[in-house]
Amino acid sequence: MTKFVRNICTALSWSRQHCYVVRLQRSRDKFKLLACWDAEVGKDQSLTELLPAGLRQVDCGEQEFIVAAASGGGWGSVDLQLPALPEAELRNALQFELRKQTPIAPEKLRWGYRVLAQRDKGAGLQVRLFYIKDDEWGRWCNVLNGVSHVDAILPAPLCLDPLFEDDEFCFPEENSCFVYRRDGARRLVERRELPAALDLAKAFPPLGSFQLGALAEKPEQLQLAYMPALLAAVYGLSESSNLDQKTLIAPPEALQARRYFASKLTACALLFFICLSLGLGLLRQLQSRAAHLRRIDAEISMVQAQLKALKDELGSPQEKEFALNLEQELRDNVLNSPSFPEVLLELSNLIEPPTWASSRLEWNAGQVTMQLQSPQRDLELAGKLEESPILGDVRELSSSYNQGSHIARLTLNARYDTPEEKTEFEQRRARRLEAEKLARERQAQQDLAEEDLAEEPNGGGENEAAAAEEDVGAEEIDD
Repeated sequence: MTKFVRNICTALSWSRQHCYVVRLQRSRDKFKLLACWDAEVGKDQSLTELLPAGLRQVDCGEQEFIVAAASGGGWGSVDLQLPALPEAELRNALQFELRKQTPIAPEKLRWGYRVLAQRDKGAGLQVRLFYIKDDEWGRWCNVLNGVSHVDAILPAPLCLDPLFEDDEFCFPEENSCFVYRRDGARRLVERRELPAALDLAKAFPPLGSFQLGALAEKPEQLQLAYMPALLAAVYGLSESSNLDQKTLIAPPEALQARRYFASKLTACALLFFICLSLGLGLLRQLQSRAAHLRRIDAEISMVQAQLKALKDELGSPQEKEFALNLEQELRDNVLNSPSFPEVLLELSNLIEPPTWASSRLEWNAGQVTMQLQSPQRDLELAGKLEESPILGDVRELSSSYNQGSHIARLTLNARYDTPEEKTEFEQRRARRLEAEKLARERQAQQDLAEEDLAEEPNGGGENEAAAAEEDVGAEEIDD
């Protein structure tokens, strides 16, 4: 099934004395002829001058896709069944096949190819090889010299497959015609005598899908002359016209399309700006890193100078050995600290609702600064953060209470606890957990006592009523 990618396409074709231009619009699987134009070569105008005038007559824009359906001899095509090959190897194989298909030396030919749709899966590639003499290609390009741009140049029969792949087309040529018919997986070409009653409907089977407009009012012979342009216009609407631009013979540089130049220029300018911004950002990052390394080198030099001065001042061997050990310890010291994701995960676990970070959390080489907001102040939060094995040096920078919210700004360092701190924090955590447990038990006892007190007034009234009844019974017995 043919896939279409455009809605409007313009196509042109020509013979020795005539030229034809059509502008076709697609609506789903129907085609509407928006405009058509034809003219005959005269003494004052050549084909090169007529074709640009025809494009203006059909209102073809500068950005429109244009297909040139060339006519005349000097070209040929052949369908080949090849294995699935990469593009470079496929071109080499086709160049080898070209020597077998024509007696003309490949140096005197221009050639291209189309990869056709496969009907049978796993059958390799169905390739249509197209070749043309150099001088004939030059004549085609000379005819098109006056046109602003052309996207594809090829004979109209070459457009078939997958376009109208099951239909049989008849292209008249003077007193004979070429019939392109389907034979299994291949397209065969036969030369026959021109039928006496040949019209566009018989020569062009998919005519039922076309609204011909002004073309329907023209004579039958003139309608037949428009057939190559109609077929090329449908080809320009299909996806094949995009895919084949990489494999067919490319138009000369002067005829290639220059559409969307402003958009491309803007995109290039934006790309240049982005690359420049990235380059400047990378340069600033490198400069910042180099400055940081210079500061580290300066501190190292200062420490080395202090160690050297300490060595000169020390006299006993024990003191000198202590200085050497200190120097070696400074050399071997490697900073090992938690990463930012680890710290962020730890803070998420320790800071519980309703407390939340109300402003940006700042990270500066292991130092974390954040602002916390909660309905009431959590006095134990700083202790919980300090007890974390990867957090320490927790300090409260500021604290305020505003409109029912307590705001506290904290700073802490991402570092691993020392063995002494681990022991101390484990003991403190154990005491805190024990205190929380006792508080929960005390609260539970208090809640139970409150429930008992709530039940005592009702129970006391029942006892007093029973005692009163017993007193009344005793008095009656006495009487």
